[in-house]
Amino acid sequence: MDRVKYILKYHLHVILYLYFWFGLFVCGLAAPRHRVEELGSSLVSQGWHLSLLSLFLVLPVPLAYLWRMRRPRARRGEKAPLADRPAA
Repeated sequence: MDRVKYILKYHLHVILYLYFWFGLFVCGLAAPRHRVEELGSSLVSQGWHLSLLSLFLVLPVPLAYLWRMRRPRARRGEKAPLADRPAA
């Protein structure tokens, strides 16, 4: 349970961001033609263009977050979560 609290406390913002991006990506792939035409955009003329645009504009943020989180905690000067508690 402590692990879930830790993930929600420190990573919930990225989980929600990725959930939103994934929804945008999938909806772009499944968007009907008449809905895309309602946008009135010369850049986006098909549904998959929305998905491609989301890859370029939205996906770099979680990739940068993952790049930041890949370093071991010891090198960042942080303590491991729950390190001072005895194992149950």
